[in-house]
Amino acid sequence: MDVPLPTRFFSLREANALLATLQEEFGRARELRDELMGVQQKLQEAGSGLEGPEVNIDPEAPLPVQRLQARAVRIIGKLREILRDVAELGVEVKAADGLVDFRSKLHGRTVLLCWKYGEERVAFFHELDAGFAGRRPLPDDGDFVGDLIH
Repeated sequence: MDVPLPTRFFSLREANALLATLQEEFGRARELRDELMGVQQKLQEAGSGLEGPEVNIDPEAPLPVQRLQARAVRIIGKLREILRDVAELGVEVKAADGLVDFRSKLHGRTVLLCWKYGEERVAFFHELDAGFAGRRPLPDDGDFVGDLIH
């Protein structure tokens, strides 16, 4: 049973300090995603595509299909492990290819610092209910407060 992680608040400095780790982890995740897409293509060509996030090995399928299904299971397991490791940092994963939010406080209210794979630094934030489409540049007076470093 998964235990819910406590909510962590990040200062802008704390969020930016994690970016090298996040670049590395999501770089690995993106490689695995590409590998999984290749396996999925081969399975579709064999008439047995992946159905949702749960992949099972079909004992009735031909051996080459079973091997591809087993490979997909391994890849998905590695992807889940990476995403779990990232979430354990206190980061909110929004997309497996590298979109995350860092919960923070700005002028006394809770907001989300927003970062996307490939960006050099955290340069955007949004309100809790706004999502990626509501991203705005960090304000000049943005004193984003975290739990550990202010």
